[in-house]
Amino acid sequence: MRTRRLDQQALAIARLAMDEEPADRDEWVAARCGEDAELGERVRRLLGRLDDIDDQGRGHADPLPGDQEETAGHDVLLGQKLGPFRVMERIGRGGMGVVYRGLREAGDLQQEVALKLIRRGFDFDDTHARFLRERRILARLDHPNLARFIDGGLSDDGRPWFALEFVRGQRITAWCDQRRLTIRQRVELFLDICNAVQYAHSQLVVHRDLKPDNILVDQNGCVRLLDFGIARLLGDEEQGLTVTREGTAYAMTPDYAAPEQFSGAAVGVAADIYALGAVLYKLVTDVPPIALDRSDLLLAGQQARLTPPQSPSAAIARGSAPDDTAAVLSRRLAARSVQMAGYRRAVRGDLTRILEKALAKEPERRYASASALAEDLRQWLAGAPVQATGNTLGYRTGKFIRRNLPAVAIAATLAVALVATSVIATRMALAERQQRQLAQTELERSNAVRDYVMLMLRAVGEQGADAPVTGREALQQGAQNVREHFAEDPENGVGTMLVLAELFTQIGDAEGAEPLLQQVVEWPGAARQPDMLARARYQLAQIRHQRAQTDEAAVLLALAQEHWQAHPDRAGALLNESRTLQAQLLRAEGRAAEAIPLLADAIRERREKLGLVDRELAAAMGMHATTLTETGDYEAAYASADDAVGLFRSLGLDRSIGGLGALNNRAVTATYLRRTDEAIAGFREIVDIHRELFGRNSHLATVQLNLGRLLLTQERHAEVVPLASEALDIAITERGEISAVAVFARAMLAESLAGAGDTARALEEAEEAVAVAGRHHRDSADQSYITTLRTRAIVRMAAGDKPGARSDLEAAAEGLAALGPAGERHLGVVRQLQARLDAMP
Repeated sequence: MRTRRLDQQALAIARLAMDEEPADRDEWVAARCGEDAELGERVRRLLGRLDDIDDQGRGHADPLPGDQEETAGHDVLLGQKLGPFRVMERIGRGGMGVVYRGLREAGDLQQEVALKLIRRGFDFDDTHARFLRERRILARLDHPNLARFIDGGLSDDGRPWFALEFVRGQRITAWCDQRRLTIRQRVELFLDICNAVQYAHSQLVVHRDLKPDNILVDQNGCVRLLDFGIARLLGDEEQGLTVTREGTAYAMTPDYAAPEQFSGAAVGVAADIYALGAVLYKLVTDVPPIALDRSDLLLAGQQARLTPPQSPSAAIARGSAPDDTAAVLSRRLAARSVQMAGYRRAVRGDLTRILEKALAKEPERRYASASALAEDLRQWLAGAPVQATGNTLGYRTGKFIRRNLPAVAIAATLAVALVATSVIATRMALAERQQRQLAQTELERSNAVRDYVMLMLRAVGEQGADAPVTGREALQQGAQNVREHFAEDPENGVGTMLVLAELFTQIGDAEGAEPLLQQVVEWPGAARQPDMLARARYQLAQIRHQRAQTDEAAVLLALAQEHWQAHPDRAGALLNESRTLQAQLLRAEGRAAEAIPLLADAIRERREKLGLVDRELAAAMGMHATTLTETGDYEAAYASADDAVGLFRSLGLDRSIGGLGALNNRAVTATYLRRTDEAIAGFREIVDIHRELFGRNSHLATVQLNLGRLLLTQERHAEVVPLASEALDIAITERGEISAVAVFARAMLAESLAGAGDTARALEEAEEAVAVAGRHHRDSADQSYITTLRTRAIVRMAAGDKPGARSDLEAAAEGLAALGPAGERHLGVVRQLQARLDAMP
């Protein structure tokens, strides 16, 4: 019984494999057979025999007299006639069919056609039925964007054939790239595909294999849809056309197949809508919607059902090797005649929502028809509202913003957060039945959250123009009332708390987020919502780390990671992202060497396995560079920092906080490598960008101090004085006179003044720095107090006060020694100063 079943499965798989390109067949077969080695071996043996079958239907191992090898150049049909058409050349061969260029000559009239017929030896009953169905379907279709059916009949040996209009064209993706069509131009061209598919549906024909390979653009720039080989008429029943490793899934192209096609469910118009969305996604991003695992068809089906597509802004950088991300992204953007910033503007908002609706997992959530999809795209081209958004929170919030500009910050952040919540909800599904159940629960929770947030916004708006409210204040009001509002519905209440906490986090307000996260974690029913609990613990761990509460952070992070490791299909990218925090905690414990392989693995996994090339990847690369610097591997640190800079730049984020952090990392490592000129230039660039983008803030003060520290090593004291003076002024204004940044800035100002010859003022600033640090930072791990002692020693040396300088240096050395390994690398500087002091007359 097992042998018979294997033979049936092997034959079905082998026949479908013949439709694949020869170079791709091994991979295709491996994906279908999985770990069943016996089935795989039978398929490969069958393929070997099928390849040997000639046009007479017999194998070359046992030829008949007069048999000839069927090759493209020596084919028994060449020169023969099929109906009124002479066979001129073979232009293609699939598993069961072969296509020729044919010519009808009638006096002065010549008509070029494409002739298709079943290959000899492959006219199995189901193949014969499938071919006749394709011919019947094509005969009823007449549309300018479809290859026109011309004629059909039977060959002399009884094989059915048909003739189509011969289309000389180029695959649509290649045609668009070659002409560097913009996103708008690609959408305009795509509308013709929608028109063709809508016409086919109106004739009750479902294509079922829409993909770029089946869509050509002819010499006149007209789109032509081809290959209805696995199409069917709505209402037709079919048997034997589908196969998985068990012999039960549809013949299809996985990258463009709807989720229901993988499970063998009934396939209708909705599957073509999904495929249209996938083709548009490919035109926009150059990659399919989901990076499927091609080694396992069942796993690919699970991915298709559970994994949400990346946003177009992230997807356009997907799929490149680690060393050519920038080059691939640059090529893709150039093919669309756009820079990254312009690309992001083009695809964000309604176009992304249109793609999300077309690519919805559930057929009922997709567009009802190809014409509805096309109409939304026309609306997008015109800048008008689209159906994909409708009366959703995003649109309502947008209108509210226009009426209440003071609330812009919260409304803009809210839209992002709710989209993220929706994506995470999709990731949480385990199987189809659970997915539906979870989806309903998440829908109810999402509605509750939206209703509450809209209530918040309305309350803000009702305060009127005379009482403008900031985004942070609106959130604070909402957070105060959330527990009371959901007193009778605690499950939705904690979900709302988590969303509000995420909004606080996005505007940089950890104090606002922390109590909400704490309530979520401590809620008695949290165990019933483990995904939400893991997210809350992870975010709370990040805040604890920011507050140097590393032990608590480590426990919270471990609990979140334990859940994600047990349920990787529900973690999405969160487990990968959490590795950066894990590395930071290791560094805080003095275990930087252990953090390096952890970060390297996380970077590799994010890029190669998850297919993500995004801001989080660039941030992880920056953390990797910082950690390598701490361990003294400056060459590797510089390479990692340079990669991070390149990735931020390719993503159009080089002028973001993260991008500037990457530039700072590279300049720091250049300093350690004694590439001083490069480092100074890098720090100056960072200072200029910070000032331009953010004005005078604490970040500007920090990068000014980095630049000043390097200039001091070159004894360029006069250049440091204005930098340190402005940094001190900013630090006092932004963080207060006793902040660590202000202490460091004052110390640098004192040292630069001494070097510039103004020792009197230098002594004043040094004394003040030591006094403030002694009162507020003597026991701090940031070494502020030790730094001020060293600085005052330098100033006293410049003023000729050798005893005072010696006392300061001895105290600084004692403090550094007490810090252990963290202070040891700075002891060298103090000892150099002691040697200089000993050498003074």
